[in-house]
Amino acid sequence: MTNAGNLLCIDAGNTFVKWCLHACVNVRFEQPSAFFSHATAEFKPFSGSLSALQQHLAPGLNSTHAVQAVLLSNVLGPDFEQSVRSVCEAAGVPLHVLTVNRHAEIQSAYETPATLGKDRWAACMALSEVSQVKVNLLVSFGTATTVDVVVKNTHWQHLGGFIVPGVETMLRSLNSNTAELPKVQLDSTGTNSWPVSTQQAIGRGVGRIQKAMVDSVAAQLQSEYGSPPAIWLTGGFASAMQTQLPQATLLEYAVFKGLVLDYRLAQKGATA
Repeated sequence: MTNAGNLLCIDAGNTFVKWCLHACVNVRFEQPSAFFSHATAEFKPFSGSLSALQQHLAPGLNSTHAVQAVLLSNVLGPDFEQSVRSVCEAAGVPLHVLTVNRHAEIQSAYETPATLGKDRWAACMALSEVSQVKVNLLVSFGTATTVDVVVKNTHWQHLGGFIVPGVETMLRSLNSNTAELPKVQLDSTGTNSWPVSTQQAIGRGVGRIQKAMVDSVAAQLQSEYGSPPAIWLTGGFASAMQTQLPQATLLEYAVFKGLVLDYRLAQKGATA
């Protein structure tokens, strides 16, 4: 397995396309370097909007920023993947696409694994690299809020999970589908007092619904396994929601971390 060159990691999500450089495949991902983020809408149509990616692949082999491989987690469909693949082929850089259930070390119980969101799967992989406990609840606060159960027996297993509207989606929906309700921000303060304004009622109400979803699944897991699960938070609203879930641990850059782990395991398997 070659260690030369950077890994260009791409997290293609519903709201943002994010990418960053990671220095070495054998080094665990901690913090991104050269991090970029653009609204997904700016990349449509995909075929003509990947100039920023092309620029990162342009440096020659003698450059200190030469890219060894591009790693992709994609929830935007085959057109986006094909566009990235075309850019990689033109630059002579291999593309590694995240695939569910590629490795025996971690498996999903999804009936059709290919339909599991790749961002969810990458986050589950990231969790498997850092968790020291058997039962884990992974919550991603993005455009949608996803709640996934990951347990360790003979190997790591994703048992399944839930998808509900995310924080911003809820806030925006109330504003756009009612006559007078304003667009407000999530309010994670004063959770023990009654809201006394419409803004507080919405901002705290949405946060309370999100927290209640997490609490209900955690309670079910405690009942089934006899001890509370470790709760991990990721996604754009993770830090804000941690104030309401103080027992939880932030799992930052989960998709990037999972991508690098997936690639490392694939490279080891290829040379075994």
